Amino acid sequence: MQALTFLLIVYSGSALVGLSLLWFFYDGRDKCSFEANRRRKVFHCVRCGNLYSVRKGDVSTGEPCPECEYNNYELSF
Repeated sequence: MQALTFLLIVYSGSALVGLSLLWFFYDGRDKCSFEANRRRKVFHCVRCGNLYSVRKGDVSTGEPCPECEYNNYELSF
């Protein structure tokens, strides 16, 4: 009877460890994808009206529009 109890504890423990590892893996993956999207900078071209975004960190000098190459500055909300 003690062997059955020991095997049940080992089986339950390994299942909990496996689920915890999956949870940490998917949580980290989702956090990375969220951070990548959150750090995007949004621009609106005043010449052609195009709305576009870039992933650069420093955009203090503006970013050129991909359609008309006009240098625009970041939108502020």
